[in-house]
Amino acid sequence: MASDIPFSNSDRKVFILKMQSQIDRGALLSRYSRTSTLDIRELYRKEFQDNPDRGKKFYERVFLEYGDESVAELVSVQIGIQGISNVVTKLIEECRVGLSFLEKSSRYVSYDKKAGGKYLYLDFGSTGISENFREDYDSLMNSMFEFYSSSIPSIRKNIENAYPLSSFDTKGEETAKKAYETALRSRTFDEIRSILPSSTLTNMGISGNIRAFIHLIQKLDASEIPEAKEVSNLIYEELFNEFENLVKSARDSRYMKNKEENRVHVSNNDKSHASKGVKATPIEVSLMDYSRSQTASVKDILSFSNPHYGELGKSEVIEKISKMRKSRRDKLPREFEFVNLKYRIMMNYGAFREFQRHRYMGIIRNPLNTGHGYFMPNFIGSNPQLSSEMNKLLERVEGLYNRINMENGEKVAQYVLPYCTNYEILVNTNLRELVYFSELRSTPQSHPDLREVAMKMVDAFVDKEPDFRPLFKFVDYGNYPLGRFFQEYRKEEKIKKL
Repeated sequence: MASDIPFSNSDRKVFILKMQSQIDRGALLSRYSRTSTLDIRELYRKEFQDNPDRGKKFYERVFLEYGDESVAELVSVQIGIQGISNVVTKLIEECRVGLSFLEKSSRYVSYDKKAGGKYLYLDFGSTGISENFREDYDSLMNSMFEFYSSSIPSIRKNIENAYPLSSFDTKGEETAKKAYETALRSRTFDEIRSILPSSTLTNMGISGNIRAFIHLIQKLDASEIPEAKEVSNLIYEELFNEFENLVKSARDSRYMKNKEENRVHVSNNDKSHASKGVKATPIEVSLMDYSRSQTASVKDILSFSNPHYGELGKSEVIEKISKMRKSRRDKLPREFEFVNLKYRIMMNYGAFREFQRHRYMGIIRNPLNTGHGYFMPNFIGSNPQLSSEMNKLLERVEGLYNRINMENGEKVAQYVLPYCTNYEILVNTNLRELVYFSELRSTPQSHPDLREVAMKMVDAFVDKEPDFRPLFKFVDYGNYPLGRFFQEYRKEEKIKKL
């Protein structure tokens, strides 16, 4: 076989496709599914090597003649999006299948800097808000970012006084100082990010297959949020330039004939959300529904794949599985996915942004609104000056939100609401995912609010089904005021040894 054929090897069963064109990679794999040729590398030599348009023509024929969109899953691409608001990133991240996301952190990155003389919030012209609100919008956004920036030193000092380095039992002084500085910085941002508005700009990377991007484009087109449509156009244009014969189905009338008629447009302009003010504790979790027949039948389901379990009682089976797990990375057997759980959860919007990343959590949500009030973080609430300033800001937020909502609707009004806004969602998940989620998100370095969500979800279930408590073997209920400290300390110790 010719040495220039673009594969990582020429004779092994497993190899990497290294063609420069993603179109050719996907087309070759698609073609391979319907050929008698045993070796895909041989297929490439015969059909693709001397035919530069082979991949493009293949996809055009498959789409037009067969309407088979599944072949688009074999073409993957990575895109970056800069200067996008948190309103639209949350909309994008609802696409849970076929796409993976990374987003700029508000826990480890400061938002106190300006770019081009402006704080990092969405330009008024992209919000879809009526022109008569421009001055109030810009004034409020600047005030929120100025509060964020000016409060960082005070909050940092208050946290340092409450949890001094001397309170941690460590040996390596220099290592401890570095770890402490990182943990202190992170905890400070955990507190002050609560005032960042949903209009805050972020950057995100998306990796996924073309079929998933087609769905994303259609979702953004239907959102009725101008910024979302703008982002959708930009994604479509970039992908169209590279993958025309694949991505054009996102907006081609031949593929869209059944989509428009199924859309239901509901105006929310008449919705009113009476604020409940500031709540000291924002996390509320209730288990709405689960099936006792499902929990009762766990042993029988496990016995389907392991008959030995049929000889034991339910509690014995649970204990046996618990003992087999040596760390949280040892996941429960898939049989536990047969136990479905439905929750109603109240958390602040900042915590929701991280909660949403868990794709096995089916989430139903509304646009962000003021109906459940706001959360005041500890180190702001305990400082009279900071709490007074933040309450005044929240009063301005409330007034502007209500006026924009009345005129433009809640979808664009949500741009002015901060991360500390309490947010109610419905969640559908299963027992296996709940164990994974709660053990991961209760680790010391997790955000304190998300740790509380994780622990309360576990408690809501095991209060009703105490026999299942041993499954949650690695849920960490400890108190960690500077949660990242010991993780950072271990990291610095490893670096020192290198």
